[in-house]
Amino acid sequence: MTRRLKAALLLALAVGGPSVAAAADEAHWYATLNAGANFMSDQSASFSGAGATRSSEVDLSTGLLSGAAVGRAFSRNFRAEAEFIYQSADHDGTTFSDGTSLPEGNFASTTVALNGIYSFNLFGRENIRTYVGVGVAKLTEVDLDFEQGGQEVSYSGDDWGVQFLLGARYELGERWFVDAGLRHLNAGEVTMDGEGATAGRLRADYEPWSASFGIGLRF
Repeated sequence: MTRRLKAALLLALAVGGPSVAAAADEAHWYATLNAGANFMSDQSASFSGAGATRSSEVDLSTGLLSGAAVGRAFSRNFRAEAEFIYQSADHDGTTFSDGTSLPEGNFASTTVALNGIYSFNLFGRENIRTYVGVGVAKLTEVDLDFEQGGQEVSYSGDDWGVQFLLGARYELGERWFVDAGLRHLNAGEVTMDGEGATAGRLRADYEPWSASFGIGLRF
């Protein structure tokens, strides 16, 4: 990096710091696009249908998260937002207690949530704000899918949950920012019914963790 470029960056930080802080003091709307990695610990599942109830362990791994949020900052410290999130975790299949098995697939959801967020200055720089938050989430659809013989065996349901947020936001200027964070969604045990020709009902806990990165615009 040349001396001239270094000097320009230092000048931008020196000039941008107070303007970013002043912009943050004003109430404003913002929008964020998010993407990230999703993961979930193995979950116990129970299947009820014809015959006795069967239990199994679903071996879950990683997946993807994507979504968007629109929010309102009321002050530098408090904001609220509504968001839509899709997240999934792949699994390696499962074997039930009676010896029958289903192959690999994924455990996924679409969620609409309302989050309340408190941000604070942890690092002593106004253009970097850490935050914690909590949200009420409506799981509009939860799917546990299995790929069998080129066809999908799917169980689907919906439920409510609560999510917890932790992260940091870096202000790129008066309008743009980037965001990095962790989230945990806990919906407890979700009941899912077989779709289409799939019979029976599955019950399993839905408790994904996610690491996400977002880019946002203040307006």
